[in-house]
Amino acid sequence: MYHSDRCRHDKRYDPVRSLCRYAILRAPPIAIQQGDSNHLQQTSTLSPAPTRLRSLRVTGDEPIGSWRSVLRLLHYLRPHWRAIVVCYAAWLVTILLDSAIPLFVRQAIDGGIIGRDEGVLGSAVALTVGAYLLKSIFDYVYFSLYHYYEVVAARDIRSDIYATLQRLSFGFFDRVETGQLISRATSDVEAAQHFFGHGISTVVTVIGTFVVVLSVAATVSLELTLLSLVAVPPIAAVAWFFAREIRPVYTRAQQQHGVLTSVLQENLAGIRVVKVFGREADQIARFVRSAVSLFDRQMEVARLVAVRMPLMVLLSGAAGVIVLWYGGSLAIAGTITVGTLVAFNYYLARLMMPIRRIGWIVNIIARATASSDRILEVLNAVPEIQDRPGAVDLVDPKGEVRFEHVSFGFGPGAPVLRDIDLVARPGEVVALVGATGSGKSALLGLIPRFYDVTAGRVTIDGVDVRDIRLECLRSIVAVVPQDAFLFSQSIADNIAFGKPETPEHGVHLVAELAQVDRFVSVLPDGYRTRVGDRGLSLSGGQRQRTTIARAALVEPRILILDDATSSVDVETEARIRSGLAAVMRGRTTFVVAHRMSTVMRADQILVLEEGRIVERGSHEELIELGGLYARTFSSQLASDNPVA
Repeated sequence: MYHSDRCRHDKRYDPVRSLCRYAILRAPPIAIQQGDSNHLQQTSTLSPAPTRLRSLRVTGDEPIGSWRSVLRLLHYLRPHWRAIVVCYAAWLVTILLDSAIPLFVRQAIDGGIIGRDEGVLGSAVALTVGAYLLKSIFDYVYFSLYHYYEVVAARDIRSDIYATLQRLSFGFFDRVETGQLISRATSDVEAAQHFFGHGISTVVTVIGTFVVVLSVAATVSLELTLLSLVAVPPIAAVAWFFAREIRPVYTRAQQQHGVLTSVLQENLAGIRVVKVFGREADQIARFVRSAVSLFDRQMEVARLVAVRMPLMVLLSGAAGVIVLWYGGSLAIAGTITVGTLVAFNYYLARLMMPIRRIGWIVNIIARATASSDRILEVLNAVPEIQDRPGAVDLVDPKGEVRFEHVSFGFGPGAPVLRDIDLVARPGEVVALVGATGSGKSALLGLIPRFYDVTAGRVTIDGVDVRDIRLECLRSIVAVVPQDAFLFSQSIADNIAFGKPETPEHGVHLVAELAQVDRFVSVLPDGYRTRVGDRGLSLSGGQRQRTTIARAALVEPRILILDDATSSVDVETEARIRSGLAAVMRGRTTFVVAHRMSTVMRADQILVLEEGRIVERGSHEELIELGGLYARTFSSQLASDNPVA
């Protein structure tokens, strides 16, 4: 029964190797072009250009990620502020201990070694050992905590991306390449995670180390401290130019990573088609071209890093040489002690370390800004289909469906349905007939609001479906699509997907109605048998029967069978139809089928042509009319009963 309260909730010529070699040596790289919609086009004769992405910017010419994008992602660190405070407090202790060590070394050299005092030497050594031990303890706290909060933040971003994708509408996924979405949830999040941990930590420690060590070093020798800063302005200038050059290059590299992911995802999804047509070599060549293009982008990054970072190291090394020469002169003249020179050189090494890491910091930040922008393109995406303000639940719905002057198109200027009027009364079976592309599936997709009408309205029990809460609407409408998709779980889990709390006997009941029990009974694990990726361990007919059982289990008021028996034989179809009779009784049912045996028993048959209803009536009425339906019926009857 339907519960109304559900609304509340070998050494031979190897063509593969040959093609790979050809792809690497001869094929041009994937070109990124800017078109009217700013989308990627791949210059390959083996595959069409990727789908245009209207909701996401995915070209190499897209606006470069800005600090605003990075700052918006930083709010993922807020819940962990205590861990961050303890982390950097521990680091502060380590840098103070680290700054004290050269003072102990100076004492050991000047007072112990040069002064020939073993007591001073021993105490200086003991203090140095103690400082290193304490430093190692606080280093443990520091490293543990910053790795903790970066991993947690990355987890939360991935979870939000996944949750956002679950809320987005069918139209979004019609337009956006899956590989681009996967790339944003993996490599881009990894870049953000790297910034949260290594990036922020390096920025803080570089600035902190510079300030603390510079302050302590000034107490040792102000003259040498000022001299050591001569390298800072040129290093800062090189870093600034490096940042401007590296950021757009990183954006192009991240984008090409998404292209490569799309090629891989598409191939794995269609691997059986590839093997059926023997196109493995072509697909390998296609992937290699994408990989080579990614290599080119990454080498752009590598070339910039290879030039700029050694330059910064050279400049900081020059400062060290100057200090060593001048400080050595002072020590020879007796102005400073040998211990002071040794201690200051330790401080100089500590000062040069953060300066040398400026290039590395710029590297991390450039990648993070590019990735943050790409992540936010997903997180900021707004569902095209969502509840209107004041949307209501249907209480005890009857299932009357009306289309009132409905028109619909997937894009402007490309209508799929034109001025559709129909009424499906509660319990009626409405069949839709028409050639491929006539608009049958599009029409049915308007009932559960997979898409919204562009004109007119669709109502259930007199209420515009746009005024019904989506959760309620989709709880009273069940769809068995043409693509019999199953999750890589057990048969029982797939049947109970819409109602996971269903007891085992309930699953078996609907499985029997949909003729699932006929093949499950011969499986070694029965209903616990796992069906593999997308259910491909089952035959097409077995998958479709399973999806029918899945729809029947939720006891919908409106049942949509979109060519749901296309992969089963006539005999099985008859059994399923017989089993579904009880499920369909009292429920409004829409049927799309190409077999006339499936539609001829419908209460109302609608014939669609080019998005319009051109005929309607019962089977007998349409046969008597002698129109498109009658001709289609006669043609199918003749093909089913050929004359010898």
